[in-house]
Amino acid sequence: MREQLASKGGSPAIPPGTIKPWPPVDDTDRRMVLDSLESTTHTFGPNCAALQDEFAAWNGNRFALTTNSGTAALHMAMVAAECGCGDEVIVPAYSWSSSATCVMQHNANPVFVDIDFGTMNIAVDQIEEAITPKTKAIIVVHLHGLPVDMEPVMAIAEKHGLRVIEDACQAHGARYQQRKVGRLGHCAAFSLNQNKCLCSGEGGMFVTDDEAMFRRARTLWSFGEEVAPTGRRDYHVYAMGWMYRNNDLTAAWGRAQLKKLDHYLEVQKENAACLTAELAGTPALLLPMAPEGYDHNWYNY
Repeated sequence: MREQLASKGGSPAIPPGTIKPWPPVDDTDRRMVLDSLESTTHTFGPNCAALQDEFAAWNGNRFALTTNSGTAALHMAMVAAECGCGDEVIVPAYSWSSSATCVMQHNANPVFVDIDFGTMNIAVDQIEEAITPKTKAIIVVHLHGLPVDMEPVMAIAEKHGLRVIEDACQAHGARYQQRKVGRLGHCAAFSLNQNKCLCSGEGGMFVTDDEAMFRRARTLWSFGEEVAPTGRRDYHVYAMGWMYRNNDLTAAWGRAQLKKLDHYLEVQKENAACLTAELAGTPALLLPMAPEGYDHNWYNY
Protein backbone atom coordinates (compact mmCIF):
# COMPACT_ATOMS: atom_id res chain seq x y z
CA MET A 1 0.00 0.00 0.00
CA ARG A 2 1.35 3.43 -0.91
CA GLU A 3 2.24 5.70 1.98
CA GLN A 4 1.14 8.91 0.25
CA LEU A 5 -1.50 9.63 -2.38
CA ALA A 6 -0.30 10.97 -5.71
CA SER A 7 -2.51 14.03 -5.14
CA LYS A 8 -0.45 14.72 -2.02
CA GLY A 9 2.92 14.34 -3.74
CA GLY A 10 3.30 10.55 -3.82
CA SER A 11 4.10 8.46 -6.89
CA PRO A 12 1.10 7.91 -9.21
CA ALA A 13 -0.20 4.35 -9.44
CA ILE A 14 -0.72 4.85 -13.17
CA PRO A 15 2.45 6.17 -14.87
CA PRO A 16 2.01 9.24 -17.10
CA GLY A 17 1.22 8.29 -20.71
CA THR A 18 -0.43 4.96 -19.80
CA ILE A 19 -3.93 6.21 -20.62
CA LYS A 20 -4.12 6.95 -24.33
CA PRO A 21 -6.33 9.65 -25.89
CA TRP A 22 -9.68 8.60 -27.32
CA PRO A 23 -10.36 7.42 -29.95
CA PRO A 24 -7.55 5.17 -31.25
CA VAL A 25 -6.42 6.43 -34.66
CA ASP A 26 -4.93 4.09 -37.27
CA ASP A 27 -4.18 4.00 -40.99
CA THR A 28 -7.85 3.45 -41.87
CA ASP A 29 -8.73 6.77 -40.23
CA ARG A 30 -5.84 8.57 -41.89
CA ARG A 31 -6.61 7.21 -45.35
CA MET A 32 -10.32 8.01 -45.26
CA VAL A 33 -9.85 11.52 -43.85
CA LEU A 34 -7.08 12.37 -46.31
CA ASP A 35 -9.13 11.03 -49.22
CA SER A 36 -11.93 13.37 -48.18
CA LEU A 37 -9.52 16.28 -47.76
CA GLU A 38 -8.19 15.76 -51.28
CA SER A 39 -11.68 15.53 -52.79
CA THR A 40 -13.68 18.45 -54.17
CA THR A 41 -16.62 18.26 -51.75
CA HIS A 42 -16.16 19.55 -48.22
CA THR A 43 -19.75 20.36 -47.25
CA PHE A 44 -22.34 17.57 -47.29
CA GLY A 45 -20.56 15.07 -49.51
CA PRO A 46 -20.35 11.39 -50.45
CA ASN A 47 -18.94 10.38 -47.05
CA CYS A 48 -21.99 11.92 -45.36
CA ALA A 49 -24.38 9.93 -47.53
CA ALA A 50 -22.33 6.76 -47.00
CA LEU A 51 -22.14 7.28 -43.21
CA GLN A 52 -25.93 7.60 -43.07
CA ASP A 53 -26.42 4.37 -44.98
CA GLU A 54 -23.77 2.50 -43.00
CA PHE A 55 -25.00 3.68 -39.60
CA ALA A 56 -28.62 2.85 -40.51
CA ALA A 57 -27.52 -0.64 -41.54
CA TRP A 58 -25.39 -1.08 -38.40
CA ASN A 59 -28.16 0.02 -36.05
CA GLY A 60 -31.07 -1.46 -38.02
CA ASN A 61 -32.96 1.74 -38.91
CA ARG A 62 -34.77 2.61 -42.16
CA PHE A 63 -33.65 6.25 -42.18
CA ALA A 64 -30.66 8.18 -40.86
CA LEU A 65 -29.50 11.79 -41.17
CA THR A 66 -25.98 12.74 -40.12
CA THR A 67 -25.87 16.01 -38.21
CA ASN A 68 -23.27 18.39 -36.80
CA SER A 69 -24.09 17.30 -33.22
CA GLY A 70 -26.25 15.08 -31.07
CA THR A 71 -27.93 18.24 -29.78
CA ALA A 72 -28.96 19.08 -33.36
CA ALA A 73 -30.38 15.57 -33.76
CA LEU A 74 -32.45 16.04 -30.59
CA HIS A 75 -33.85 19.33 -31.90
CA MET A 76 -34.73 17.56 -35.15
CA ALA A 77 -36.55 14.93 -33.10
CA MET A 78 -38.78 17.67 -31.68
CA VAL A 79 -39.83 18.61 -35.21
CA ALA A 80 -40.21 14.98 -36.25
CA ALA A 81 -42.56 14.44 -33.29
CA GLU A 82 -44.51 17.62 -34.19
CA CYS A 83 -43.82 19.27 -30.83
CA GLY A 84 -44.37 23.00 -30.79
CA CYS A 85 -45.40 26.12 -28.90
CA GLY A 86 -47.08 25.29 -25.60
CA ASP A 87 -46.67 21.53 -25.88
CA GLU A 88 -45.18 19.62 -22.96
CA VAL A 89 -42.44 17.04 -23.32
CA ILE A 90 -41.52 14.71 -20.47
CA VAL A 91 -37.77 14.47 -19.78
CA PRO A 92 -35.67 12.92 -17.00
CA ALA A 93 -34.55 15.26 -14.22
CA TYR A 94 -30.97 14.00 -14.52
CA SER A 95 -29.26 14.08 -17.91
CA TRP A 96 -27.08 16.20 -20.16
CA SER A 97 -28.60 19.66 -20.66
CA SER A 98 -29.47 19.07 -24.34
CA SER A 99 -32.13 16.52 -23.33
CA ALA A 100 -34.17 19.44 -22.00
CA THR A 101 -32.94 22.46 -23.98
CA CYS A 102 -33.92 20.78 -27.26
CA VAL A 103 -37.51 21.04 -26.05
CA MET A 104 -37.20 24.76 -25.33
CA GLN A 105 -35.46 25.32 -28.66
CA HIS A 106 -38.76 24.50 -30.32
CA ASN A 107 -40.92 26.57 -27.96
CA ALA A 108 -42.22 23.58 -26.01
CA ASN A 109 -41.95 23.06 -22.26
CA PRO A 110 -39.89 20.33 -20.57
CA VAL A 111 -41.65 18.53 -17.72
CA PHE A 112 -39.17 16.84 -15.42
CA VAL A 113 -39.65 13.35 -14.03
CA ASP A 114 -37.36 11.99 -11.32
CA ILE A 115 -34.91 9.15 -11.91
CA ASP A 116 -34.63 5.62 -10.59
CA PHE A 117 -31.54 5.72 -8.40
CA GLY A 118 -30.50 2.16 -9.23
CA THR A 119 -30.20 2.74 -12.98
CA MET A 120 -29.90 6.57 -13.03
CA ASN A 121 -32.50 6.52 -15.84
CA ILE A 122 -35.98 8.03 -15.82
CA ALA A 123 -38.33 6.54 -13.22
CA VAL A 124 -40.75 4.85 -15.58
CA ASP A 125 -43.37 4.36 -12.87
CA GLN A 126 -43.60 8.15 -12.43
CA ILE A 127 -44.09 9.08 -16.10
CA GLU A 128 -47.85 8.63 -16.30
CA GLU A 129 -48.60 10.98 -13.39
CA ALA A 130 -46.70 13.75 -15.24
CA ILE A 131 -48.89 13.50 -18.36
CA THR A 132 -51.36 16.33 -18.98
CA PRO A 133 -53.59 17.26 -21.95
CA LYS A 134 -50.64 19.31 -23.26
CA THR A 135 -48.17 16.40 -23.27
CA LYS A 136 -46.92 15.60 -26.78
CA ALA A 137 -43.87 13.39 -26.31
CA ILE A 138 -41.56 11.57 -23.91
CA ILE A 139 -37.78 11.84 -24.13
CA VAL A 140 -36.06 8.81 -22.64
CA VAL A 141 -32.31 9.08 -22.08
CA HIS A 142 -30.25 5.90 -22.11
CA LEU A 143 -27.85 7.55 -19.69
CA HIS A 144 -24.24 6.39 -19.35
CA GLY A 145 -25.00 3.69 -21.94
CA LEU A 146 -27.69 1.78 -20.01
CA PRO A 147 -31.05 1.44 -21.81
CA VAL A 148 -34.28 2.64 -20.24
CA ASP A 149 -36.98 0.05 -19.46
CA MET A 150 -38.72 0.68 -22.79
CA GLU A 151 -41.60 -1.81 -22.76
CA PRO A 152 -43.69 0.07 -20.16
CA VAL A 153 -42.66 3.43 -21.67
CA MET A 154 -44.04 2.42 -25.07
CA ALA A 155 -47.23 1.10 -23.45
CA ILE A 156 -47.77 4.45 -21.71
CA ALA A 157 -47.09 6.30 -24.98
CA GLU A 158 -49.56 4.17 -26.91
CA LYS A 159 -52.22 4.60 -24.22
CA HIS A 160 -51.94 8.40 -24.36
CA GLY A 161 -51.09 8.87 -28.04
CA LEU A 162 -47.56 10.19 -27.39
CA ARG A 163 -44.31 10.04 -29.36
CA VAL A 164 -41.22 8.55 -27.72
CA ILE A 165 -37.85 10.09 -28.53
CA GLU A 166 -34.72 8.17 -27.55
CA ASP A 167 -31.72 10.23 -26.48
CA ALA A 168 -29.15 7.58 -27.32
CA CYS A 169 -26.22 10.01 -27.47
CA GLN A 170 -24.25 7.93 -24.97
CA ALA A 171 -25.64 4.52 -25.82
CA HIS A 172 -24.32 3.29 -29.19
CA GLY A 173 -24.81 -0.46 -29.40
CA ALA A 174 -26.63 -0.80 -26.07
CA ARG A 175 -29.52 -3.27 -26.20
CA TYR A 176 -32.84 -3.77 -24.44
CA GLN A 177 -34.28 -7.27 -24.71
CA GLN A 178 -31.89 -7.99 -27.60
CA ARG A 179 -32.90 -4.85 -29.58
CA LYS A 180 -30.50 -1.97 -30.11
CA VAL A 181 -31.38 1.44 -28.74
CA GLY A 182 -32.51 3.80 -31.48
CA ARG A 183 -35.01 1.17 -32.63
CA LEU A 184 -37.21 1.12 -29.53
CA GLY A 185 -39.04 4.47 -29.73
CA HIS A 186 -40.37 6.50 -32.66
CA CYS A 187 -37.09 8.29 -33.41
CA ALA A 188 -33.68 8.73 -31.80
CA ALA A 189 -30.59 10.91 -31.57
CA PHE A 190 -26.96 9.80 -31.32
CA SER A 191 -23.85 11.89 -30.68
CA LEU A 192 -20.49 11.47 -32.45
CA ASN A 193 -18.67 13.89 -30.16
CA GLN A 194 -15.03 13.15 -29.31
CA ASN A 195 -15.70 11.35 -26.04
CA LYS A 196 -18.48 9.12 -27.42
CA CYS A 197 -18.08 5.43 -28.24
CA LEU A 198 -18.45 6.36 -31.92
CA CYS A 199 -16.32 9.45 -32.44
CA SER A 200 -15.86 11.76 -35.40
CA GLY A 201 -14.66 14.75 -33.37
CA GLU A 202 -18.06 16.41 -33.52
CA GLY A 203 -21.26 15.20 -35.16
CA GLY A 204 -24.46 13.31 -34.59
CA MET A 205 -27.14 11.12 -36.14
CA PHE A 206 -30.93 11.29 -36.28
CA VAL A 207 -32.63 7.93 -36.94
CA THR A 208 -36.18 6.71 -37.40
CA ASP A 209 -38.19 4.03 -39.17
CA ASP A 210 -41.06 6.45 -39.88
CA GLU A 211 -40.81 8.17 -43.27
CA ALA A 212 -43.04 11.10 -42.27
CA MET A 213 -40.92 11.77 -39.20
CA PHE A 214 -37.79 11.54 -41.33
CA ARG A 215 -39.12 14.14 -43.79
CA ARG A 216 -40.13 16.53 -41.03
CA ALA A 217 -36.72 16.23 -39.35
CA ARG A 218 -34.99 16.90 -42.65
CA THR A 219 -36.66 20.31 -43.04
CA LEU A 220 -35.04 21.55 -39.82
CA TRP A 221 -31.74 19.92 -40.79
CA SER A 222 -31.35 21.88 -44.02
CA PHE A 223 -32.69 25.46 -43.95
CA GLY A 224 -36.35 24.44 -44.01
CA GLU A 225 -35.97 22.87 -47.45
CA GLU A 226 -37.71 19.62 -48.38
CA VAL A 227 -35.08 18.33 -50.81
CA ALA A 228 -31.90 16.66 -49.56
CA PRO A 229 -28.67 18.51 -50.47
CA THR A 230 -27.70 15.63 -52.76
CA GLY A 231 -30.88 16.16 -54.81
CA ARG A 232 -31.99 18.95 -57.10
CA ARG A 233 -32.64 21.85 -54.72
CA ASP A 234 -35.26 24.51 -55.44
CA TYR A 235 -34.01 26.76 -52.60
CA HIS A 236 -37.55 27.27 -51.31
CA VAL A 237 -38.02 27.39 -47.54
CA TYR A 238 -41.12 25.54 -46.37
CA ALA A 239 -40.58 25.73 -42.59
CA MET A 240 -38.29 27.17 -39.95
CA GLY A 241 -34.93 25.56 -40.56
CA TRP A 242 -31.42 25.54 -39.20
CA MET A 243 -28.21 24.27 -40.78
CA TYR A 244 -27.61 21.03 -38.92
CA ARG A 245 -25.93 19.01 -41.67
CA ASN A 246 -22.61 17.26 -41.23
CA ASN A 247 -19.54 17.80 -43.43
CA ASP A 248 -17.61 15.33 -45.55
CA LEU A 249 -14.34 15.35 -43.58
CA THR A 250 -16.05 14.65 -40.27
CA ALA A 251 -18.20 11.96 -41.85
CA ALA A 252 -15.13 10.26 -43.34
CA TRP A 253 -13.63 9.89 -39.88
CA GLY A 254 -16.97 8.67 -38.55
CA ARG A 255 -17.09 5.99 -41.23
CA ALA A 256 -13.58 4.82 -40.33
CA GLN A 257 -14.48 4.63 -36.64
CA LEU A 258 -17.78 2.84 -37.33
CA LYS A 259 -15.80 -0.03 -38.89
CA LYS A 260 -14.17 -0.58 -35.47
CA LEU A 261 -17.11 0.21 -33.19
CA ASP A 262 -18.16 -3.39 -32.49
CA HIS A 263 -14.62 -4.17 -31.36
CA TYR A 264 -14.52 -1.09 -29.12
CA LEU A 265 -17.79 -2.09 -27.48
CA GLU A 266 -16.53 -5.60 -26.74
CA VAL A 267 -13.36 -4.20 -25.13
CA GLN A 268 -15.41 -1.77 -23.04
CA LYS A 269 -17.60 -4.64 -21.83
CA GLU A 270 -14.52 -6.67 -20.87
CA ASN A 271 -12.97 -3.71 -19.05
CA ALA A 272 -16.19 -3.02 -17.14
CA ALA A 273 -16.42 -6.66 -16.04
CA CYS A 274 -12.80 -6.57 -14.88
CA LEU A 275 -13.32 -3.33 -12.93
CA THR A 276 -16.51 -4.65 -11.34
CA ALA A 277 -14.71 -7.79 -10.19
CA GLU A 278 -11.85 -5.76 -8.71
CA LEU A 279 -14.20 -3.37 -6.88
CA ALA A 280 -16.59 -6.02 -5.57
CA GLY A 281 -16.91 -5.87 -1.81
CA THR A 282 -15.42 -2.39 -1.43
CA PRO A 283 -17.07 -0.85 1.66
CA ALA A 284 -19.55 2.01 1.00
CA LEU A 285 -19.07 1.84 -2.79
CA LEU A 286 -22.19 1.48 -4.96
CA LEU A 287 -21.38 -0.27 -8.25
CA PRO A 288 -23.32 0.40 -11.48
CA MET A 289 -26.00 -2.13 -12.33
CA ALA A 290 -27.36 -3.63 -15.54
CA PRO A 291 -30.68 -5.44 -14.96
CA GLU A 292 -31.32 -8.75 -16.68
CA GLY A 293 -32.22 -8.21 -20.33
CA TYR A 294 -30.28 -4.94 -20.54
CA ASP A 295 -26.98 -4.79 -22.48
CA HIS A 296 -24.94 -1.82 -21.18
CA ASN A 297 -22.35 -0.31 -23.53
CA TRP A 298 -20.30 1.06 -20.58
CA TYR A 299 -19.82 4.53 -22.04
CA ASN A 300 -19.56 5.63 -18.41
CA TYR A 301 -18.83 3.47 -15.40
